[in-house]
Amino acid sequence: MDRKLKITTPSDLEFAMTRQFDAPRHLVFDAMTRPELVVRWLGCAELAMPVCEIDLRVGGAYRFVFRSSEGIEHVLSGTYREVVRPERVVFGETFAMPGFTSDEYLVTSVFVEADGKTTLTTTIKHPAREARDGHLNSGIEKGVEPAYDRLADVVATMG
Repeated sequence: MDRKLKITTPSDLEFAMTRQFDAPRHLVFDAMTRPELVVRWLGCAELAMPVCEIDLRVGGAYRFVFRSSEGIEHVLSGTYREVVRPERVVFGETFAMPGFTSDEYLVTSVFVEADGKTTLTTTIKHPAREARDGHLNSGIEKGVEPAYDRLADVVATMG
């Protein structure tokens, strides 16, 4: 199985992150959308996740709060625009931390299953190229790759 994260830039406003998981797509979808599972894998290992709220429906909101050991909070929040279980989920998202709040960007996750394995492609579309480049160059792979490794471990326990 290819556990490596691939990051591409399909357009001037987007970047895409692709990873294969050794599990059917309904399990990967559930692990990415059920709060009791999301808390087990999302975020950086150094940050606690005291808040994980998900209202998984079109128009429903989510809010993830990550807290450093110094008490600094980083918040991901947004609203679901499309939910097609287990194929696709689309939502607007903003990232906020003390002194910075991003413009909203669009996140589209697509789950494609073949031979019992799921390829997850998450595309992030920013309103401006500078915002995309800033996000892409923030070291995102250093957080996403280990998070996806934890996601693979969570999915492995669900079968």
